[in-house]
Amino acid sequence: MKQKVVQKEKEKLKKENKVSTKLKGKERLALHLLLKQLDLLKMKEYLVLIGLMFGGALLRIPMQSVPSAEPITFFAILAGWLFGKKKGFLTGAGALYVSNFFMFGGQGPWTIFQALGFGVAGFFGGYLRKKAKWFEIMIVAGIATLAYEIIVNFGTLMFMPFSIFAIFFTALPFTLVHLVSNVIFSLGLGKAKTFVEEKGGFNEKKMCKDMIKILKNKNKNKTESENIYEIKSKIGEGEKE
Repeated sequence: MKQKVVQKEKEKLKKENKVSTKLKGKERLALHLLLKQLDLLKMKEYLVLIGLMFGGALLRIPMQSVPSAEPITFFAILAGWLFGKKKGFLTGAGALYVSNFFMFGGQGPWTIFQALGFGVAGFFGGYLRKKAKWFEIMIVAGIATLAYEIIVNFGTLMFMPFSIFAIFFTALPFTLVHLVSNVIFSLGLGKAKTFVEEKGGFNEKKMCKDMIKILKNKNKNKTESENIYEIKSKIGEGEKE
């Protein structure tokens, strides 16, 4: 009688294990596809970042006819908002470095300060909430522009021995143009972010990560269940003997 009960329990555990194996196979396939999709999104992300970097650099060239008006802050903040602070920083700094090869004045000791200033703008973009309001975006654009001006003006002291007050005073009209133009440009950041997310499918990134986490946790739990099954089977075999 005892042996029959043990046999039935063993058969029940075997059936459960077969169902578990089938589900595990499907979940492994789903996990594999999700990981592939995440890799594809990462590749798209780098392509978009390169596009934003070179887009900002190339658009800056024709805009040099309007002193202090530039598109790099817009692209840097957009990159930071979409992909995080570090990538925003790299986009802003990289766009400046590339554009200086084609700008009046070119590369020089000022490049490091300009690159740092635009990098900071991209870094600030990373602080924007996913669904930030227009006034939040304008505030970030304004702060980023002022940070750029402060960094570049202090950097000017390194190669132009003038009073800091004289430098800031003479730069004031250009700072105002820079500030107003960037705040106006920032009004298009919300639409630009939505466009990039929808076309690139980047709004799926969080969903993929969440699903991968769930499947990995399930797989971990199933491995623990299989270990329990093996222990029970061994106990059953021991009782049978």
